[in-house]
Amino acid sequence: MKKIPLNAENTKITGRTYNYANTLALVLSGSGCEFSFTGKRLDISISCDEKTYLSGRACNYPRIAIICDGRFTVKRVLENPTEKYNIISSDIPVTKNIKIIKLSEAAFSLALVHEAETDDNAVISPLPGKNLKIEFIGDSITCGYGVDNCNVYSEFSTAAENCMKSYAYLTADMLNADYSLFSYSGYGIISGYTPDGVRNTREVLPQYYESTGFSYGTINDIKPHEIKWDFSRFVPDIIVINLGTNDNSFCIKNEWAFGEFEDKYIDFLITVRKNNPAAKIICAIGMMNSETSPHVINAAERFGDAYFFEFKMQDGMLGFSCDFHPSEDTQRYAAEELTEFIKKII
Repeated sequence: MKKIPLNAENTKITGRTYNYANTLALVLSGSGCEFSFTGKRLDISISCDEKTYLSGRACNYPRIAIICDGRFTVKRVLENPTEKYNIISSDIPVTKNIKIIKLSEAAFSLALVHEAETDDNAVISPLPGKNLKIEFIGDSITCGYGVDNCNVYSEFSTAAENCMKSYAYLTADMLNADYSLFSYSGYGIISGYTPDGVRNTREVLPQYYESTGFSYGTINDIKPHEIKWDFSRFVPDIIVINLGTNDNSFCIKNEWAFGEFEDKYIDFLITVRKNNPAAKIICAIGMMNSETSPHVINAAERFGDAYFFEFKMQDGMLGFSCDFHPSEDTQRYAAEELTEFIKKII
């Protein structure tokens, strides 16, 4: 058996990741890698970051998937510090396309992908990139929060998160695009979700955008938000910003804050544009509430270099998921809406 590190040299990296000591740390929702494998045997080992695992909070452990030629071989929340999966075992060499993807979001945990173990003659090579690239910046809706749990009163668990069922992943799939997600449940522009109208400054997304991503987990004792992100690693043609749903919980109880939200939204647009000079930017809002919508429109118009898109509000006709978040059907409908809009502007 030989060991092959999974990195940008032999795989197509998806989303924001970090390499250290032949380990690929999957940070954001949807992050992972894709590659073509030719050989007789392929074993993949994945760990939960040590800090998260030692906390004992299984509801925060990363949920991952491994897909072989379009079929799920692994789809689970890690239950052990490290888990080893046999993906291919054959008497003769076979060629398969492999995809490793983190289904759950960054804040609660990281997934660490170790060197692939293969037969001595196996070869791993990256799958080709696609012509269109899209970055999605958002909150729980973009993460696919709770989409695999239709009990609206369930408590949070990464086991119910599935970014592959989010409108973002589905939109990229419908457009045959490579994607990157930068999304966090509860996060906003000036305030994260607040049940009592008191500003939640801990869950404000723009402060982390220029880093590899925020997490309570660590990468070899390094916090990912202390690692500066290299924007040349993924150069999007389209950027979709879907923020404001959580700010709404603060602004509706402090009406003066809508103006601040609008101003800070423009500041964030300036940051996004600085790091992505050629991308078309779409400012989106909707699905769960719309009170910030006029201010997102104003911010896009004042910025002068962005489009505005509003998702149809969910009404329960397509069901709900955990905490009354968009259901799988609602997410797909939203993807269809956004896909048609993007087709018009490209």
